[in-house]
Amino acid sequence: MQSEQATQQSIGWLVSGLVLGLLGVLASVITPSWEGAGDSGVVAVVNDTAITRAKYLSYLEALATDKKDPIGTEDSQYVLQRIIEEELLVQRGVEVGLLESDKRTRAALVNGMISMTTTAAEARAPSEKELAEFFQENIDYFTPTARLRARQLVVRGEDAEQRAGEAYRLLVAGERFQTVESEFGTPVALIVPDSLLPPAKLREYLGPTLTQMLLEQPAGFVTEPQPMTKGFRIVLLLDKEVGQAPALGDVRQQLEAEYVRRSGDRALREYLEWLKDRADISYPSELPL
Repeated sequence: MQSEQATQQSIGWLVSGLVLGLLGVLASVITPSWEGAGDSGVVAVVNDTAITRAKYLSYLEALATDKKDPIGTEDSQYVLQRIIEEELLVQRGVEVGLLESDKRTRAALVNGMISMTTTAAEARAPSEKELAEFFQENIDYFTPTARLRARQLVVRGEDAEQRAGEAYRLLVAGERFQTVESEFGTPVALIVPDSLLPPAKLREYLGPTLTQMLLEQPAGFVTEPQPMTKGFRIVLLLDKEVGQAPALGDVRQQLEAEYVRRSGDRALREYLEWLKDRADISYPSELPL
């Protein structure tokens, strides 16, 4: 039973370490572990690839965490052999083209590299000065969006364009919406709620073009008749509530989270640009359309 359990544990070490090892291979290409390590920093060499003392100790520490008894010589040898076997599998995986042929391995490797690139940037907490500057530079991002209250008048039937034009002139002149609607309007199934709505919600009723138009206008604005299926529509902006910029302290948690996220994005973008600059990239032919 113990032998079977040990075998399963060994297999688990090898399988779980394969993708991580592939990531290590790629990372070693960027910053080789062998150069400058010295004999004191290496516990084994597998086909010219160094197994560093730091890596060995990290694996040993992981085993010690799961093990009740103190770590002994046998455990140390066990860990070292598992690392060597993992490295052999990784090297063989690269040799047979696993990175090119297996999508899951490539995805895990890409995700691992992204994490490795962004972790340092995301781990550093911004100073008060950096946070204040970031807040001022992105004040619009943290300001709530405006909310709009609008009514829609749909005109269909004979002479729809002429009747819509007359309705528009009356609304611009200040005539009550209900009065104009009762004379010129056509009932519709989708009625705009008579309440203040965020732009995202209003788009569901009016579409992006009309909603953006209303966002740029003051309350009381009336759109010119807009062509639609079998008729025209006019929108009246009854009320507009402009979002007020918050105080830094009121959005501090959100502000710090966004600062950290963008720091990681920036670090990744700079790293990708560095990789492109050092790479030999060519485009032998035009992309197929």
